[in-house]
Order: sequence, then C-alpha cells, then structure tokens
Amino acid sequence: MACSEACTAAGAPVVSDYEPKGTFTKAGSTDVYHSGSGALGVVIVPDIFGFGHKQVFQVADRFADAGFNVCAIDPFHGKPWTKDRFPPKPEHDFMGWLSREASWDKLKPQIDAAVAKLKEGGASKFGCIGFCWGVSIAMQAGQDGHTFSGVGGAHPALFGHDADFAEKVQCPVVLLPAQGDADTGPVQKVLDKRPYGSKCVYQRFDDQTHGFVAARGDWTKPEVAAAAGKAIGIMTDFLKHALGQH
Repeated sequence: MACSEACTAAGAPVVSDYEPKGTFTKAGSTDVYHSGSGALGVVIVPDIFGFGHKQVFQVADRFADAGFNVCAIDPFHGKPWTKDRFPPKPEHDFMGWLSREASWDKLKPQIDAAVAKLKEGGASKFGCIGFCWGVSIAMQAGQDGHTFSGVGGAHPALFGHDADFAEKVQCPVVLLPAQGDADTGPVQKVLDKRPYGSKCVYQRFDDQTHGFVAARGDWTKPEVAAAAGKAIGIMTDFLKHALGQH
C-alpha cells in the first residue's frame, strides 16, 4: 500500500515563510510546538512532512487564537518524509517507513506526553486533530474515551480502516475531506448510531487539493487561505462543542 491517490495527486509540499508565534519545547522526549493557553487542550498530529514545513505551526497558532491550548507533536523526530521523495516510488517503501517510524504504538506515548504537557499548562479537556495520515492517529487516540472529547481532522487518509476506526472511537469526530479523499459514509453510518452522533461534523472541500490545511496548502493564494481558514473554523467550533464549551 502506498500514499492515497489524493495524497499523491496533491503534489509536493509548499514552502511557507510563516513565522511561528509559539515556542518549541519538549513533552517528555518528544519535540513539540506549543501555542496558546487555557483549559481547552488540543494535540495536533501533522501530516507526513512533520515539522519540515511551517503550515502546521500556522494552524496551531490559529487554534490558539480561537482560545485553545495547543501542542503539535513532531512524530518523526526531525526526520519526516522529504520533498525530494515525493511522490513516493515503490523503492521508497512509504508504508513500510510510516509503520516503522510512526505506528500507533510509537505515537501513543508522544500523544500522552503532549497531554501531560498541556495539563501542566492548565488544560483540563482535550481534543486531537490530525492531517492526512495524522487523522488516522487522531481517530485511534479517540478510542480512549477518558482522555479525548473530540477527534478528527482535515483531508483524512485512513488507509481503508474507516469503519474499523469508527467502531472503536469513543467521542465525536470531525472529518473534512478534500478533492479525491474517500467518502466519509462508512464512518457516518457507524457514528450516527452513537449517543454523540449528532455532535459529529462532516464537510467536504472538493474544490481544494488534499493537504490544503497542511503542508500542501499554498496560503499565498486567497482562495486556498480562505478555504483553510474555513476548515480551521469548523474544527475549532466542533471542538468547543465537543469539549463542552457551548
């Protein structure tokens, strides 16, 4: 299995000159980017380009501006998938790399450490938001009904595990697919039956390429910046409801 077709079609990441407003620090042994403050904590899982592109910091700062206490984790420890290996070729063994470097077993301790960091900073309720592959990690984080009150993300790549993730998630979900991303129907079919089903949010952005809220987003283009801003607004509103602030 390789990158999703939508991921491959979206092309290489876009170089951004954004200047982060937050701080780079540690959560346990994991490098994190922290922005914002308050009781509403959010753990952000980047796409496969990790901290190699600055859009993730801009997203974190937007969440902070909306009132959240944010920790974005660096799941690849400074060695994300690189622009020169995109789109992945068979010899790059993309899925092998992803399973070795960022399996759920490896990511869970990082997410737990980020939650602990947010608790130190005053957060008491938590959401987890991912991008592309990171949505699959957020969905798995949502299987812990004691920690997270809302999970999901933009342009999800769930690698065919949509129904499986939906069966196990214990909290409301937000999914914002882009052009070419899989239909959210299998997830909705399961979650509509849950007590929290009415709190879930699904909205397609078929006029945007996969990755537009993350490393593939060229926010110098007004239409992309507007769509990314809309998506971020949907996710922050979702989390405020899911975390019980509305």
